[in-house]
Amino acid sequence: MTTRWEKGDSHALLIAEGESTNCKDFKKALEIDFNGNILIDCMSFSAFDEESIAYLGDFAKLHKAKRFSIILASPIKTLKFKNLEVVPTISEGRDLIFMEIAERELGFFDED
Repeated sequence: MTTRWEKGDSHALLIAEGESTNCKDFKKALEIDFNGNILIDCMSFSAFDEESIAYLGDFAKLHKAKRFSIILASPIKTLKFKNLEVVPTISEGRDLIFMEIAERELGFFDED
């Protein structure tokens, strides 16, 4: 698995590529103190290992606590992801980030 970052208009895009996921590579890529919205492109994977699923869910919970969106774009349909929105395309991920930004600006998210 390889990862690389790209800057989007309202988010940072983490592109993860390869045949299979690797939690170690996700940890290395996300080992940053980033204050912004994140879209993770996992469109090339056909499956996720359990360790990656758990790590991404935990990371998403911490990132959302900072009041930022984190979205995973993946063709894999699974209910195992906790605290993480999964969408089937990159375009839908960008749209969801835009909607969440608008909702925060309008005060629709509670200040828990």
